[in-house]
Amino acid sequence: MSKLRLTILFIVQMLIFEAFPQEEKNNYKIVFNTPSINETGNVPIGNGSLGSNVWVEENGDLLLYLSRNDSHSELQRLLKLGRVRISFSESPFFKGKPFRQELNLKEGTLKILAGKKGEELNLKIFIHANSPVMYISGYSEKPVQVKVTLENWRKNKHELNTEELASTWLYRTGVPDGAEAWESADVFLKKTDVIAWYHRNAYSSVPVHIKKQAMEDFANQIIDPLKDNTFGGYIKASGLVSLSDSVLYTKRPLKNIDIRIAGYTRQTPDPATWENEIARWIAQSPSPKKAYQQTAKWWTDFWNRGWIDINNGSDSLSTYTQTYILSKYQMACQMRNEFPARFQGGIFNVDPKYAYYGPDVRQKNYSADYRFYGVNYWWQNVRFLYLPQFAQGNFDMMKPFFDFYIKQAKTFEARSNKYYGASGIYMQECISTFGLPGMGDFGLESDVYSEEYTKDIWQQCLEMSVMMLDYYHYTGDEAFLKTKALPWARKALQFYNTRFKKDEQGKLHIFPSHGLETYWTDVVNDMPSIAGLHYVLEELLKLPQSTLTPEDKQNWTTMLSTIPDLPKKKDSLGNVVVDNAVFYNPQRTNYEAPDLYCLFPFRIYGIHKPNIKEVERAYFNMPNPGRVCWYQTGIFAARLGLAAEAAKDIKARSSAYLKGFRFKGYMDSPHDWKPDYDGVGNMMNTLQEMLVQCDGDKIYMLPAWPKDWDVNFKVHAFKNTVIEGTYKNGKMELLKVMPESRRKDIIFY
Repeated sequence: MSKLRLTILFIVQMLIFEAFPQEEKNNYKIVFNTPSINETGNVPIGNGSLGSNVWVEENGDLLLYLSRNDSHSELQRLLKLGRVRISFSESPFFKGKPFRQELNLKEGTLKILAGKKGEELNLKIFIHANSPVMYISGYSEKPVQVKVTLENWRKNKHELNTEELASTWLYRTGVPDGAEAWESADVFLKKTDVIAWYHRNAYSSVPVHIKKQAMEDFANQIIDPLKDNTFGGYIKASGLVSLSDSVLYTKRPLKNIDIRIAGYTRQTPDPATWENEIARWIAQSPSPKKAYQQTAKWWTDFWNRGWIDINNGSDSLSTYTQTYILSKYQMACQMRNEFPARFQGGIFNVDPKYAYYGPDVRQKNYSADYRFYGVNYWWQNVRFLYLPQFAQGNFDMMKPFFDFYIKQAKTFEARSNKYYGASGIYMQECISTFGLPGMGDFGLESDVYSEEYTKDIWQQCLEMSVMMLDYYHYTGDEAFLKTKALPWARKALQFYNTRFKKDEQGKLHIFPSHGLETYWTDVVNDMPSIAGLHYVLEELLKLPQSTLTPEDKQNWTTMLSTIPDLPKKKDSLGNVVVDNAVFYNPQRTNYEAPDLYCLFPFRIYGIHKPNIKEVERAYFNMPNPGRVCWYQTGIFAARLGLAAEAAKDIKARSSAYLKGFRFKGYMDSPHDWKPDYDGVGNMMNTLQEMLVQCDGDKIYMLPAWPKDWDVNFKVHAFKNTVIEGTYKNGKMELLKVMPESRRKDIIFY
């Protein structure tokens, strides 16, 4: 390398060092100095709706999966759009050649520089922030031949076997009589100098669910996202021509590389409409330079919303910071779609021979379309992906989540009426993309919902009410409160009032019920329901009077008087301890802690409230204080002000890498499909609640923060408040509060 080039490289490096603090230089860039063996070396990129796993193999090829949150098949499986292989003549990516791959999180861009002097290939790969278009652009010092190949495994109609049907989750226990159990083949379009393909659902499994669950009278209220769902891709590359309907190749060697791949989903009246729309996305796509600038700006703005950087020279603390950053990044890659992100692999699941959970399918030759647990939404799990977004200031990413559930409200209301003789809304723990439970949970020959673990869990809509009210508390968005949060809360409370009878004292008698998935038998007045009703009603009655109707105030005041006291008991020493329910059979069937729901998600207890020892005793007596996936141990600890306990949770979650994978943001799980996202959501939420907690007008700073953890942070709080600070050597060195008027509301622990 010449002295001039070395000098330029040194200046560029110094500029990078000036732009980012040392900890950001380490944590916001993921660098590989060698190609990967296979897709275990992939890294994720995305724009919130379209995503891709990208990797370079030591055989010289660049590969990528293309994924979306809405590419649902006839059986609601979330299919990959496809896999693309890009090959170069005399490839600089071969093992042993100079190679540097850098995932720059600050820009949402993957950069690759490979090859010896005079033959270097410099690529920039990103997904445009403002459109469903992926860019692979760059420059080769030596002219190269380029081949782009779509690798598609859905060329024929596919009848799913028993194991694959389990992965749909809709039909995990079998296929209902008269139902179809196949997925149609993808269609390749005959285009000149373009690769274009799509999957169009030949039928929908929604009508079967409506019929088998006796919901025909409500059919017009149930949204069908599978009917005519069409998704696929469109690849166009400058200087490349068609070799076949799935291969593009250079006419002659070239130096400038400009490959654009659109990945698009829409329910269209016919395939031609979809084809015209995806072609338009490519035709209207800006130049690589402009698209890169727009994308880098979006990501820079995203990172400027907030951060938590922990660093006092400890490798473990740097690991915690990196896990937090990589988790934030992956959530942002998949949270701007109409459908909420999935906890079970998200859009970044890979071939199950490399990562699987449940049945060992490594030798079954299944594709990356397979995932055990399917893509249904488990409330217990999916909420953890979205709870951390509040303190991060990602309110735009919350809206698709809220809107998805609000769109299903009519379906929830119809089910409440049909199966429980109640009015209002109720959603099962596990719902499909169309709001009904899958037939595997409902029961193939059942007249009522029959899945044992969750059939009598009721508080999900109360938890959503809390999240909606928190959205209002953070943003002050009164339109959201009036048009979304309050209508939802009214209906959620109405369900309880009409589903359950009153006892002789006029108190609500919640039976039958579950204590979450843990206690099933003889449960009366479960803690999650009782705590949720108390908390939601009290929070509603605290709202500005101008936002409530006289009927609201009267109804909620009356209802609050009918809610039983929180379940409590005395331990062997005679101390009062919160309990799982007023009455229940103590036989356990899962590992959750319903007694602690009065702490989280419902803030009946807290560090600043009386009788907190009643909950702390329950915490230290949890039968299964797990620190993976959906376990809430860390959040419980943070809300109790137990810094050492909360720190244990961060340590456990930050070390649970998916074994064999190079990207350290992919996390393992003993309970879920992989990579696991409810676990990292849990970790982010715990870390944030260790740092800041809000309740009413008050902001509690460092309520569970270890004194020996130095941290630089920027977090969001209630009432459009942003707090930025530096805590070092056990002291707060810097604290900025915006607006300044909120400084008086901060209480330090």
